[in-house]
Amino acid sequence: MNQLITILGPTASGKSTLGIELAQDLNGEIVSADSRQVFRGLDIGSGKVTNEEQAQVPHYLLDVVDPMDDFSVSHFQKLAFTAIDDIIGRNKLPFLVGGTALYIYSVIDNYKLQDIAPDPKLRKQFEKKSLSELQAMVPDGALNKDDYNNPRRLIRAIEKLEAGVPIEPQKGPQKYENIIFGIDFPREELYQRIDQRVDERLKDGMIEEVENLRANGVSDEWLVSLGLEYKWITEFLQGKWQRDEMIKRLKGAIHAFAR
Repeated sequence: MNQLITILGPTASGKSTLGIELAQDLNGEIVSADSRQVFRGLDIGSGKVTNEEQAQVPHYLLDVVDPMDDFSVSHFQKLAFTAIDDIIGRNKLPFLVGGTALYIYSVIDNYKLQDIAPDPKLRKQFEKKSLSELQAMVPDGALNKDDYNNPRRLIRAIEKLEAGVPIEPQKGPQKYENIIFGIDFPREELYQRIDQRVDERLKDGMIEEVENLRANGVSDEWLVSLGLEYKWITEFLQGKWQRDEMIKRLKGAIHAFAR
């Protein structure tokens, strides 16, 4: 059975850097497992590796679709299996690095996924409901914890429930020999890393990135649904927060997400 190296851990723990270092040492290539990095134009806020880093080690499943396009865990799984098998076929070692737990486990546990077409009528109906109403309709543990604050993900889960499709994934036969590296830090050190990273991304142009997305037709509703950086910066640009208050709330939200 071919090996698959997986690197996982909380946000700001250095997964991407470790993945690049190990892949360079072990003749590997990297498959990104991040639900925001699949979108073109979501670069700084999603922590996407730079072009210079991609030149060091090939990366896959970055910039796959345009903002606001439908992209599900089923789409990710299919593309990830294709990329991993291609890497193995060229006698290189595949690395799965991320980000989004559901994406990672869809690969290493070979989830049996049933996808369905979006239902525009149902979506229009449930878009009128509050976040708490949507949360009450989706069983605990059926989604990533961050997805319970994402109306778009909740509505997608409800679509599956309405269609009689299980939203809790079922494991399939293991496809690879999974070798998993988990990164962890003491809580206060992790919070310091998060705060430093937010400050660095703001200097790198994270607000300007969101301004550019909005100017190019990406809706505020969609950006807010992404949560964290994109949510708080969009609300700042809407005038809901002063800059310092937005930064404080953004850091606090990422702290909570990392717990």
